[in-house]
Parts: sequence; C-alpha cells; structure tokens
Amino acid sequence: MIHIYTGNGKGKTTSAFGLAMRASGQGLKVCVFQFLKPENPICGEVISAKKLKNIKVIKCKECHPIFAANSSRSKVKKAATDMLKRAEKALFSDRYDMIILDEIINAIDQDFCGKKGFIGMLKRAPRELELVLTGRGDISDMEGFADYITVMTEKKHPFKKKTGARKGVEY
Repeated sequence: MIHIYTGNGKGKTTSAFGLAMRASGQGLKVCVFQFLKPENPICGEVISAKKLKNIKVIKCKECHPIFAANSSRSKVKKAATDMLKRAEKALFSDRYDMIILDEIINAIDQDFCGKKGFIGMLKRAPRELELVLTGRGDISDMEGFADYITVMTEKKHPFKKKTGARKGVEY
C-alpha cells in the first residue's frame, strides 16, 4: 500500500521512521531513501534505524540549497534524480517489504526530480510492498495512488519565536 505523510506540521519523517521501526520489529526489511536532507547533523531517527539490521538508510549525496551554501540547484537535481533511480531499482528488487522515500514530495514539488517519471513509478509499484512518501508540497497527482494520507497541520511551533532546532526533538 502507499502511504503519504504531508503538510506543514512537524512529524512526517518521524512518523515514517516509526513505521519503519514497527516493520523492523516484525522482521520486515526496510529501505529508507532520504532526499534533500543534510548529512549533518544526523537526525535521531537515522541513528536509531542504523542500529537495526533490517533497516537500510541511504542519504542523498547533495542536500537542499537552504541547508548548504555550497549546494547548487543543478547539483541537487542531479543527486535527487540519481537517488530516485536507485529507489526505483530497490522498489522492484524484491529485497524489501517497505520503502520510504523521505522528502520525495518536496523533491517532486520543487522540480528536483521529474514528476512524470515518479508518477509512472507509482502506477507500477508492487502492491505487496509498503511505499511511504513524505514531505511538503502538492500531492494532487499522487493522491489517487495512496491508500493512506495523513496531513500534519501546524497550529503552533517554537520556530515562530526564533527557537532553533533542538537535538532529539527536531533532529
């Protein structure tokens, strides 16, 4: 089944990793592809997941330009497109029971990855596999494929008071 965790609220990645932990606890094999996120600081979910033998985490070689001054749009687009190709191979490899594409919605919405190819992949996704998509942005072309859609709504967040990201809470 296809899951979508979206919206401007906090918790999309955390929810996806929670599902990965649950799947891992039941002996399922999980592969997480993280698009657009910086290598450092390493988020707590990745640290925890890497300790488990049946969860594999693959980070994009380039992060979104908002996280790194030396990251260009063209470098990120190439890295994200390459990452999506790797994810597609994994999707059809029969090696995993669950694939998580973290921040893929942002990557598609901001044109770092091609929407047409991605939608084609969703159309062909194996039904026996759990496919989890996270991120902010337009999901209108994805909604029809989804079995679950959860929208995280922000009502209040300390960032609005200029509170920085906190270790163990935001990452």
